[in-house]
Amino acid sequence: MEIPHGVVVNRAGIGDKKVYEYCEEKGIPILLEIPYKRKIAELYSKGIPFSLEMPDWTNKFQKLFEDVKRLRGN
Repeated sequence: MEIPHGVVVNRAGIGDKKVYEYCEEKGIPILLEIPYKRKIAELYSKGIPFSLEMPDWTNKFQKLFEDVKRLRGN
């Protein structure tokens, strides 16, 4: 039984590319990349969802939600 799946890369842009290579090798879609940015880390450390302070992310998370629904066949 195939379970729909995808990856959200947190702190994208740091480290090696092993996650990307693995996803490509296995045919796993990368649904969203959250970059490693100081502002995001500061908001997170205060318990504030960064999309509240960075409204362009609201659309990105809405698209992620739609992509997950699509993967599930909804």
